[in-house]
Amino acid sequence: MDLKELKAYFDYNLSYLDVNERNTLFNWLCEFELKIKPHQIVINLEKDIDISTIDYFEKAIIRLKNNEPIQYVLGFTNFFGLQINVNRSVLIPRPETEELVEWVLENFNEDQKLNILDLGTGSGCISIALSKHLPNSKVFALDIDSAALELANLNAKINNVKVSFFQADMLDLTKYEQKFDLIVSNPPYVLENEKSKIADNVLNFEPTIALFVKDKYPLVFYHAIKKILLSNLKSGGMCFLEINEAFGNEVVSIYRENGLMSVNLKKDNYGKNRMIKIVRK
Repeated sequence: MDLKELKAYFDYNLSYLDVNERNTLFNWLCEFELKIKPHQIVINLEKDIDISTIDYFEKAIIRLKNNEPIQYVLGFTNFFGLQINVNRSVLIPRPETEELVEWVLENFNEDQKLNILDLGTGSGCISIALSKHLPNSKVFALDIDSAALELANLNAKINNVKVSFFQADMLDLTKYEQKFDLIVSNPPYVLENEKSKIADNVLNFEPTIALFVKDKYPLVFYHAIKKILLSNLKSGGMCFLEINEAFGNEVVSIYRENGLMSVNLKKDNYGKNRMIKIVRK
């Protein structure tokens, strides 16, 4: 079998997908497994494909037909120019979270020596990106899930950065006396009643603990984070949070209500209220 025949086999098995989506998936798999970049495929169509590669594509096709996200099939994704390994214990990083990191970095420079805390780190994508771009800073990151922390530690090593990961529940972060210049988080914020709007490949594969909150307590994590800010964010320190677009004003009110913090609400590239910046007075 050559590459042209492999492409035909791939297209046949995933014919229900849009042609552009099929091509994108095939391109990613070729680049990962064969080290052939998308623009090189056309000049390699007669390349012989060995049995192990055919087996790899057959297994990938089965997983893709089962609606598994391509990032899990590959085992990694790109985030802010970095390779971040992913599996079903962590969320796949989204472009909106890259926007959050970009906003953070607009407020600091690489020479600063900051104490940084990432709440609910998951794959470690936020903390690792911040450590990469703020190399003089000390970065700490917590998560409730040990499997997520294991992967986050691996991602830090892959990207040659130092992050101090530890296991803790941000809803019950007690007796933690460290003070921080910057706290950042992308906490769970999707309501359980919004599940009908979520794609099957997200619902069936990504960890629900990192996605959903109970309908009765949609802002539970933001109230918990406020307590952390009051205890652990330095005066003049900043906090950046990703939020549910439906609760922008409500989240802002949480942090403004005692007058100890100033808050800015920011839209994402799709025009949705997606993140806030909090400054401790």
